[in-house]
Amino acid sequence: MRALFFVSLLIGASIVFYFSWLPKPNLGTYRILPDWLSHWTDVNDNMNVRTAVPFFIMGVSSGYWLSSTGQAWINWFWLWLLLIAVVSIAEAGQLLLPLRHFDWGDIAWGSAGAFIGLLPLGLLRLVNHKRHW
Repeated sequence: MRALFFVSLLIGASIVFYFSWLPKPNLGTYRILPDWLSHWTDVNDNMNVRTAVPFFIMGVSSGYWLSSTGQAWINWFWLWLLLIAVVSIAEAGQLLLPLRHFDWGDIAWGSAGAFIGLLPLGLLRLVNHKRHW
């Protein structure tokens, strides 16, 4: 279970780095994603929001692992900081790409996505913990 968690986190971070470090920010030019998804990601209103999606998914999967293993609350916080570090590294890498730019909004949306992904299972754990008192 632990190895699966780390592999899924590594895969998620790798996908984030890959898409963050493509030379052009418009994903539709690469034909990697389905057309409907590329169109959604490339709309200007969604440019920052799209960063939250993979971090939400990584937050949910990480929250599931933390819940199933009974991890201490501080580990939830450290995992959230780890996910913030991933989005920060991805953004910092864009400083080296001429057509990309560093954006604090992407860091904020990635952080929020990770937090919202971790939140449901964290709250469920809290409710279950209080029932046992």
